[in-house]
Amino acid sequence: MSDNALGRPMRLLSLYPSFWPRQGGGQMVLAAIAQGLSPRISNTVLTRRFHDTPAREEYDYLSVRRYPNPAPERWKDYATGAHHVSFPQKCVVTGFDVICSLAPLYRMATEADVIHVHFPLPLGVSALIVRAFVHRPMVVTVHGNADVYELPPALAPVTRAVLKRADAVVSVSHDLAEHLRLTMGVPNVTLIPNGIDVDAFEPSATTGERLSLFSISRLVPRKNIHVLIAAVEQLASEGAPLSLTIAGTGPELERIERLARQSSGAVRFLGFVDEAHKRRLLSESDVFVQLSTREGLSIAALEALASGVPCVVSDIPGVREPITVGQTGWYVDDPEDVQSVVETLRRVVADRPGLGAMKQACRLVARERYSLQAMCESYWTVFTGLLRTRA
Repeated sequence: MSDNALGRPMRLLSLYPSFWPRQGGGQMVLAAIAQGLSPRISNTVLTRRFHDTPAREEYDYLSVRRYPNPAPERWKDYATGAHHVSFPQKCVVTGFDVICSLAPLYRMATEADVIHVHFPLPLGVSALIVRAFVHRPMVVTVHGNADVYELPPALAPVTRAVLKRADAVVSVSHDLAEHLRLTMGVPNVTLIPNGIDVDAFEPSATTGERLSLFSISRLVPRKNIHVLIAAVEQLASEGAPLSLTIAGTGPELERIERLARQSSGAVRFLGFVDEAHKRRLLSESDVFVQLSTREGLSIAALEALASGVPCVVSDIPGVREPITVGQTGWYVDDPEDVQSVVETLRRVVADRPGLGAMKQACRLVARERYSLQAMCESYWTVFTGLLRTRA
C-alpha cells in the first residue's frame, strides 16, 4: 500500500444516505473499506436518521453519526424498495438530507482528512456546499443503481456537477465507468471493482442428483424472483432434475413465500438467513441465479464466485460484468420474461457435465479480480494520492 504522509491514521469521513441497519451492497463496501484499511484509517459515517436508529452508534472499525430528517419515515425508506415512493416525495427527502446534513457535515469536515461520498446525490451536494468553507479532498463512489442508470433527467445536471467537481470519481464496474465517461461526460474515472474476502467462503461441493439453484437478495420487484419461480416450476413439470432455494427479506416476502408454498415442491423459501447460513447454502449450491433489472456490481454474485458457484445473471450492464459465458456462468436475455429464463436454465442443465471445471474457474476469477485486499489497496491509493496532491 502507498505510504501515508500524515504520520497518523487517516481520518476518513464517509457520507452515505441510508447506512446500517439498512442493508445493501454499498453499505457492505463501505464497511469492508473500514475494516480492510484499519488501523490505517479511522472511519466516521454521516447518514440519515430513522425513527428506529440512534443519533450516534459505534461499530467495529467505524463510528456512525446520524442527522435528523423530518420527512415521513415511509418516504425516507425509499432506497429499500419496501414502499412505493413517488419522485416528488423522494425530492422532499433528499432536499431535507442536504439541508439537515450541512451543520454536522461542516463540523465533521473540519476534523477529516478525506471525504468519501457514496452515491452523488444527495450528500454530494452537501459536500460541495461545505467545501466552499472547509476544503477537503472529495472522493465520490458511484455504485450504479438509481444514482446513475435510472437517473431522472431533472437530476442529471446536479449529478454531473457533483461528479465533475469531485477530486476523484470511483466506478465499481467497467460498464458503469464507460457510462460515466460517454453519457455523463465525467473525464477522470477510476475503476475499483467491489471486493470480497474470498477465503471466508468454502468452495462449492460437486453436483448431486438434482441441480441445485440458489438465489438470495432483497425481495423487491426488480429482482424478478417471481419470474425465476415460474421458470423453475415449468422445467420441473417437464421432468428437469433441478431445485431452487430462495433466501431474503423485503416487501415481496409474502408473495414469494406464497408462490414457493404453492409450488410442486421444487422451490424452497427460507426467508432471512444470517451470514453463516448464507455461506453454507452457497457451498451446497450448483448454480446461483440473479435476475435483477439493475445493479452496479453485485456483491451477491461475487460471493457466489468466491464459493465456486457459476451464475445465471441478466444480460444488462453491471450485472453481467463478472460473468463470462461458458466459463463462469450464463446470461438471460430478458430477466422479466419467464420463457427467456427457461431457455437459459435449459442450457444450464445441458452444461451440467462441465460444472466441475466452471466451479474452479469461478473461484479463480473471484480471487484474481475481486479480492477484498485489492479493493482496499486501490482505495488507499486514491486517498493517499489526493493527500499528496493537496500537500
